[in-house]
Parts: sequence; C-alpha cells; structure tokens
Amino acid sequence: MKDSAIILDLDDTLIATHYRQYSCIYDYLQSTGINFIGFDEYYHLRRTHHLSNSKLLKFLHIDPLWEKFNTYYLQNIESKKYLAADTLIADRQLLAQVKEKKYALILLSLRSNPANSLHQLQQLGLATYFNEKHFVQHQLSANPKIPLLRLLSKSHDIIAFCSDSVSDYEAAVQLNINFVQVKTSLYELPGFEKATQFSDINQYFLSLL
Repeated sequence: MKDSAIILDLDDTLIATHYRQYSCIYDYLQSTGINFIGFDEYYHLRRTHHLSNSKLLKFLHIDPLWEKFNTYYLQNIESKKYLAADTLIADRQLLAQVKEKKYALILLSLRSNPANSLHQLQQLGLATYFNEKHFVQHQLSANPKIPLLRLLSKSHDIIAFCSDSVSDYEAAVQLNINFVQVKTSLYELPGFEKATQFSDINQYFLSLL
C-alpha cells in the first residue's frame, strides 16, 4: 500500500529567499561602485511589477557587466553566506503535527548545491521533518522536476504538491497531481485555475489538522 505523501517546494514556500537575493545583488553592485535601492523598495518593485532580478535592474536603468554579474550571482546565491539570510515561513510545530498524521513529507527543491542546502535545512531546524529530500538542477530546455515527480507519483499516493511557482504548477497539471498554491512568491501571482490556494503554507497545514 502506498503512503500518502505531500511534496513541498522549498524556496518561497517553506522559507523566504527575498533578502538572500537582494543581498547577493547588493554586494555585487557595491563591489563595482554602483548604488542600489533599499530592500523594501526592491521587494515592492519585484512583487508588484512581476520583475525578475535582471528585469528589475533594467527597470532601474542599472546596467552592470551582465556576464560578470550573472556569473557572480550563480556562483554565490547558494553559498552559506547568502543562504543564512533566508527566513522561515513554515511553522515547525505545524510541520510536526502534519507528520504525526502519518503523511510522508517529501522535499523537492530546485537547487544547485545539495550540500549547502542540507546544511541550511539543519540550521533552520527543518531537516528532520522530511521522509525524502530531493534537489534538482536548473535546466533551460525542460522542467527538471517533472521526471522526479513522475517517479514519486508511482511510489507514493501524492495528495498535494505545494509550491509558489508557475513552473511547478504546470508540472503538476501535466502529471495530473493536485497542486496547492501558496501566495508567498516574490511575484504577486494570480490564483491558478486548477489549484487550491492558501495565503501561505501554514494555512494549508492547518487545513489538514
């Protein structure tokens, strides 16, 4: 008999990465002598105007050496220094209560540095709650979560895939997996048509208890 599983995205679902992204950009620009806006303005502009980091810089008429900027960002955004800027969204007590309900909790995260990611989970006190932890690399040509989601759907009875992103929603719809949308993305996204929506992951956890 398959166990009932909940698949959980990490970034901006269980933890907030907003200040990490901001800090990485701020440090690079400062190192090149370019001033940057404050965090509150950064967050407001990204969320309300649906801007990626690069589009935000262009919106602000900031034009760094893009190759060097992108290299710095990719090489450093998952360093322990910047990961330490992330903060919890998920309530650990609620996670524990959901786990006590005999749900298997599976982490599925788009990360390039599994070792630092595991260290971060331990530092945040999240590591022990998951039955499985999966980190997949970014791909330009395809959604890298789809193959793993397909495998997980064969070995588990997936009751929900919880995330904040469009790409995760599209993967769930493609595989006919129930999607729970949390509204904690850096983008202010509309409600997805085939998703159950919650303001944050804790509201979803409470619905299970």
